[in-house]
Amino acid sequence: MKRVICILLFFGAASAGLLTLPVPPGAGVSGALATDEHDDVLQAIKRGELMSYAKIKRIAEAKLQGVVVGQKLRRTNRGWQYDLRVRRKDGKVLVAIVDARTGEIVATR
Repeated sequence: MKRVICILLFFGAASAGLLTLPVPPGAGVSGALATDEHDDVLQAIKRGELMSYAKIKRIAEAKLQGVVVGQKLRRTNRGWQYDLRVRRKDGKVLVAIVDARTGEIVATR
């Protein structure tokens, strides 16, 4: 079972403490990929199963004529996908689903 370290603050930094909490298998860690998933992503990049975030970002910004302001990488039954939030020049924010292997924009909303 994995463990997550939490920093506890009581009455300022002088009394900060660490707490290790068990996390059941399969539970996601909010805001970041778990260590095992991170290793899976690095291995998939090396095997050519997905493009790096930098390449995907360049492709999406060029095709959607905007700036990526948020991203999430996830594994689906169709392979790896990037969910990107793109702010266009007119101020509208799009959510684009991008195939991480090809860089193809699968859908926008």
